[in-house]
Amino acid sequence: MTLRRLLVASAVALTTLVPAGTASADAPSVRLVAASPQVTLYRGYRSVPLDLGVWAASAGGAFELRVSQADYDQTPTAVQVDADTGAVLRTVPGELLARRWAGLSGFLRVRFAAPSGRIYAKLFPFCPGSFDQQRLDDTGPVLPTYPNVCTTFSPFTKGMVWGIDPGWAVNPLSDQFGEGDGTAMNIPDGMYAVTVRVMPPYDDLFAIPADNARVGLTARVVTPKARHPGGTAAHRSTSPAPDGPVPTITNPDPATLPDLVGLPGWRVDIFHHNARDYLAFAATEWNAGPAPLVVEGFRRPGTNIMDAYQYFRDAQGTVVGRASVGAFDYDVRPGHEHWHFEQFARYSLYDLVHHELVRSKKQGFCIFPTDAIDLTVPGAAWQPWSFGLFSVCGTQTSMWVREDLDVGWGDTYFQFIPGQSFNVTALPNGWYKIRIRVNPLGALYETSTTNDVQDRLVYLGGRPGARTVLAAPWHGIDP
Repeated sequence: MTLRRLLVASAVALTTLVPAGTASADAPSVRLVAASPQVTLYRGYRSVPLDLGVWAASAGGAFELRVSQADYDQTPTAVQVDADTGAVLRTVPGELLARRWAGLSGFLRVRFAAPSGRIYAKLFPFCPGSFDQQRLDDTGPVLPTYPNVCTTFSPFTKGMVWGIDPGWAVNPLSDQFGEGDGTAMNIPDGMYAVTVRVMPPYDDLFAIPADNARVGLTARVVTPKARHPGGTAAHRSTSPAPDGPVPTITNPDPATLPDLVGLPGWRVDIFHHNARDYLAFAATEWNAGPAPLVVEGFRRPGTNIMDAYQYFRDAQGTVVGRASVGAFDYDVRPGHEHWHFEQFARYSLYDLVHHELVRSKKQGFCIFPTDAIDLTVPGAAWQPWSFGLFSVCGTQTSMWVREDLDVGWGDTYFQFIPGQSFNVTALPNGWYKIRIRVNPLGALYETSTTNDVQDRLVYLGGRPGARTVLAAPWHGIDP
């Protein structure tokens, strides 16, 4: 079905939609805001990035959408909820959700009109959880509370929260969607009248008045003699305040513990190197809560080893205790050069009678959130204090590191180099299991260990030097 037909069908469906909870006319909504009546757009290598200064702000309170799927065999559903009570205010038809949790499909139309009458127009999805967030006034929180992502590359995402705080706005044309649309257009140099508008059926669904659903401005498109630097400074949440001395405990309250979950291997492939066949895969471990996993390392004087401690925090974020959980080791190899926690996960290849045949040499981990898995679970961190490598993994001169995995987030590692991937050159054709095991030594404290292990069934075929692999579907994911 084409997008145009999809939007028409959705508009028809909305005529019979009965919103749950508060009447939609009273629910928070969104409004478009233009920062300036005129902008200059600089051409990139081939097209024009749409740095229009158009923002989507909340109207009438916090605008919050919750997107989830009951299991991996179902398609995601979305509702707008009251930010204070969680009551459902509106239901979003499933056909309006963009692929891979990338927001609302076909939400915005950007239209460039040249003086000659030539029109350039394009539809874009809308991610309320834009990475580009800015404050409009002081009616809302000092820092944004909603996630600054809508989508991840993980196939295991089950729940997301998208939202805009009161007094805040997001860039609806930021480059983060993953639908292939991009946030640029191929437009000749010149002056244009630009219109950005919210498309039907969204203006009706979210009760957006006409003057809030459309903005106009003038844009001059130029090809710079030198590359225009452009760009927007990224917001990073501040880290928690340093903690004072805390007691050592060995029986922490379960409410202060994470629940570490192993997910099946994915992006399974075979590659060939020096006449050998290697089974490559990605592995994700995530934290289902209720508390974050926080591991800190303190360097032993004169060594490349840090003693590792797991810290336990209550619901208010106060540290109530710690326990020794192993060590950090500094990895001196080029491309690594940071501190690895040695007891986080283990990756192995098993036969069907439970014999371990190959173990990955990946034994050290720099723990940080890379993929949102389920931001609807209790205690989920919508704004993790560390996101991406940054400096959380330390340097060769570090005396201390703090690595964490917030509730709702996963940490993904790609095993695509010899040693970390499995050498399967000499194995006979047949079925095997890629086993992902989180907390393999039981050193970390967590609420449950029953979900630490997950297997992925794969079939090895071909011949040595030209092996093949087929991964059995797991709930329809990544066959």
